Amino acid sequence: MDGSAGGEDKRGAASRGVVRVRDVARVVDELAPFELAEPWDRVGLQVGSPGAPVSGVLVALEADAAALAAAAGLGCSLVLAHHPLLFAPLERLTDGSAAGALALRAARGDIAVLVAHTNLDKARGGLGDIFAGMLGLEDVHPLAPAPADWCKLVGFVPPDAADDVRAAVFAAGGGRVGAYEHCSFATGGEGTFFAGEGASPAVGDKGRDETVGELRLEVVFPRRLRRAVLDAYVAAHPYEEPAFDVYQVDDEVASLGLGRVGALARPQLLSRFAADVAAELELPGVRVSAGPEREVRRVACVPGSGASLIDAAAAAADILVTGDVKYHDARHAHDLGLGLVDAPHDVVEDATLARWCETLADKLARDGVRVEMHRTAPPVWALVAGGAPAPRPRPALRLVRSKDEGGGSDDYAGPADDAGSVIILDVAPSAGEAVHPANRDDMHHHLYTDGGARGNPGPAGIGARLLTAEGTLVDELSDVIGDATNNVAEYEALLAGLELALDRGVQRLTVFMDSELVVKQVKGQYKVKNADLKALHAEAARRLHGFREVDVKHIRREQNADADRLVNEALDRAGH
Repeated sequence: MDGSAGGEDKRGAASRGVVRVRDVARVVDELAPFELAEPWDRVGLQVGSPGAPVSGVLVALEADAAALAAAAGLGCSLVLAHHPLLFAPLERLTDGSAAGALALRAARGDIAVLVAHTNLDKARGGLGDIFAGMLGLEDVHPLAPAPADWCKLVGFVPPDAADDVRAAVFAAGGGRVGAYEHCSFATGGEGTFFAGEGASPAVGDKGRDETVGELRLEVVFPRRLRRAVLDAYVAAHPYEEPAFDVYQVDDEVASLGLGRVGALARPQLLSRFAADVAAELELPGVRVSAGPEREVRRVACVPGSGASLIDAAAAAADILVTGDVKYHDARHAHDLGLGLVDAPHDVVEDATLARWCETLADKLARDGVRVEMHRTAPPVWALVAGGAPAPRPRPALRLVRSKDEGGGSDDYAGPADDAGSVIILDVAPSAGEAVHPANRDDMHHHLYTDGGARGNPGPAGIGARLLTAEGTLVDELSDVIGDATNNVAEYEALLAGLELALDRGVQRLTVFMDSELVVKQVKGQYKVKNADLKALHAEAARRLHGFREVDVKHIRREQNADADRLVNEALDRAGH
């Protein structure tokens, strides 16, 4: 839809003291030109009349029931939404669909709905720039520069008429390049013509060949303004038959586009950077897809959903911060060597939109228009503590010593006080539940895990093998995890192996590792002092609680040769 939504005087009624919907749309178009929107997008006026007076503007992520109620309560007759209310083509407007019901509610309440979506993401000072600023990026430019949907007018004009023709073309919308207006190029040359009977040439005589000095005048203009620009050129040109050509311009606007990429003021570990992102967005945490000890120098960011720009980000940055990342997209990024920070779509856009709202308020203040921000609350997604359904309280855990340590079993009251090689977390059965023998080999499995880095830190890989107690291979995995230290790789291998066993429905498990540090930290014999290992240690503890019985043992490296082989195979495949 056209953002201006009207064909009257572009100054609108604002110049006469009454601000109308078209006037606000014009200001939004100046800040975030509607022509920047993606071809699939739906922006501009979606509900209401362009000539309706505006009592106030409510800026919201969605034009939903809460936003419409807020607009009515605050006396705002215009909702400026980031996400389109009407997206799919309408065959009918009824309350039979959610969008239809909301559109009817807005219309009945005399509330217009204006949308600025991907045009606002791409614009200078728009959501992309704001998000980059929130992340502390420097030397910022678009991740995917916007294609210029331009045409170029090439006309041939007498020198003494050039200023008038330029002015007419500029007034029709030509000659705008980014923040610059009245842009053109001219070079001198000669034109020839023969004016026949019935002609009235502006220069020269009819009935003979003429050669006159002319300027080749070049001006770009948006494709959508083609008719207006050509009409203005012809009307201002002194010739009866003005000569001109129109070319399609295959160009990009370097300062506009989706996403942003820039550099941090100083390199950071991913763990620190991700924590800063979470703090900036007032979140308890964010998901990451790379090792916490990965060094981050260059960052790409896309507010909202930016998985489609993973390839572009991989070519320009170490990390992409965006939302709505699916598993296969994350795997693709991993294969490209790109780390991801997955920040919730709605939280990022709500936060950046609130900051942009201040820019709009400053622009409209000169016309006395009040601007309010409606914050989305609560977010679409919420975190729930714990991970397992609890129809009954989770039974207490007992520390069960292995036979070679002597003794029976004691209630777990803290770190083990000996150097034994086994810690068994056994879930005590509730009343009436059958007690299964802990040594039944037909239910028991063995898990061998290993992780390593070439460089420490450097390219890292993990390997895990799940076997029955008799030694039959059940499953195995071999993968790379990006740059990490040996200790991080050992933890990542343990986590992946435990997840593999849980997915297979294993209840009783013995884990074998050649990392004495990780084994003793998991057993509680060593404290976890490294901040980057604490989260991995906590996640390992959580996954260990998913088994009825788990036994973690330290073995010599040569006893873990098969898992070590899987690590090296993964690194070799990745070319490290």
